[in-house]
Amino acid sequence: MPDSSPLAVCVGEGMVALVPLTAQPLEDSRTFHRSLAGAEWNTAIALASAGIRTAVIARVGDDGFGRFLTSELDRHDVDASAVEIDPDAPTGLYVKELAPRADGAVEGTMHYYRAGSAGAALSPTTLESAAASALLSEAALVHTSGITPALSPSARAAQEAIFADRRPDRLVSFDVNWRPALWREREEEGTTLLADFARRSDVLFCSRPDAQAVFGAADPDALRALFPEPRYLLVTDSGGAVAFDGVERAASAALDVPVVETIGAGDAFAAGFLAGVLTGLSLPGSLARGHRIATRALSSTRDHVD
Repeated sequence: MPDSSPLAVCVGEGMVALVPLTAQPLEDSRTFHRSLAGAEWNTAIALASAGIRTAVIARVGDDGFGRFLTSELDRHDVDASAVEIDPDAPTGLYVKELAPRADGAVEGTMHYYRAGSAGAALSPTTLESAAASALLSEAALVHTSGITPALSPSARAAQEAIFADRRPDRLVSFDVNWRPALWREREEEGTTLLADFARRSDVLFCSRPDAQAVFGAADPDALRALFPEPRYLLVTDSGGAVAFDGVERAASAALDVPVVETIGAGDAFAAGFLAGVLTGLSLPGSLARGHRIATRALSSTRDHVD
């Protein structure tokens, strides 16, 4: 029998992260370990770990890093059937630089090498492949982020196609994920575009720093007044989150757990909340599930849960 459980589809860039084994300046780092990265891919893996049927639509290069990424999706039970293989463009990657903090955690700084990558060549054509079309037609949820439209005009067009194809039985989830380096010298274009996608989403995730940078307001109630259109609005910071479902409001503190590094925790939180929504949890229950899954990303220097 076909699986009738809800399907979540994450659309966006997959990357390889090279993470040094010790926290020190990059010029002194000799040994690195390899890991999967990319906001939507992190979210996909966390959704699958929560028991949600999950797939990724994306592009990778016909190279070792691309094969590693698709094998990681397989290992985490994420459907990789709609990940296109580009015969020419390489798989994007970034190098993480770790610096020790006084509280015992580490601070991660990312150095990206993604220009001209296969992932940046995401386009509406990618969404029209037989595999991608089948997934999108079945999806109860499509998740993407503000990183995607910054990568290239074709990636922006792909995201626009997702938002244009609205269906009453499908939620569109959007995580702002403001990346200033990707919008350098076109900041106004970026903030206007992300505000448009935010208003057209069903589920909107935004950290307080991103909200202040992009929308000029970080207070959750002010943001709800600014964005009344999404059914769900999540505003997060290191101390916790405020969630809205229509006029219902819920707030909760982050769980008190040891923190190794914070990169990827927002993606895991989004996955936990979305898993709650897809399985019929209440707003506070979905919020609590988001916090529980986020703790798993805080416990290592990987960007995703394992």
